[in-house]
Amino acid sequence: MKTRNRYSNEFKEQAVKRTLSGSFTIKEVSESLGINYYVLRGWRKEYMEQMGKDHNLETDKKIKESEELRKLRKENQKLKEENLILKKFAAILSKDQNPDSN
Repeated sequence: MKTRNRYSNEFKEQAVKRTLSGSFTIKEVSESLGINYYVLRGWRKEYMEQMGKDHNLETDKKIKESEELRKLRKENQKLKEENLILKKFAAILSKDQNPDSN
């Protein structure tokens, strides 16, 4: 028994291209679109084979660099937040040590 296609080819292609852009992981795209992770991964594999990029090292390099960039941006944001917390804490400590200055 053959099941009907639930998603158009255009929708599949756009979802796969989001994973290839490097801004989002397959998991993030699948969750945001409500698609099963393994289904999206399969679409991506088919797309890569159709585009002749199955083992294209340059594409793999770009994907890895994009993933690294995404991770570094997250780490940078976390460090900025931690730095802000430390600055606030230092200000509180300096007020506690110099109660006359108020």
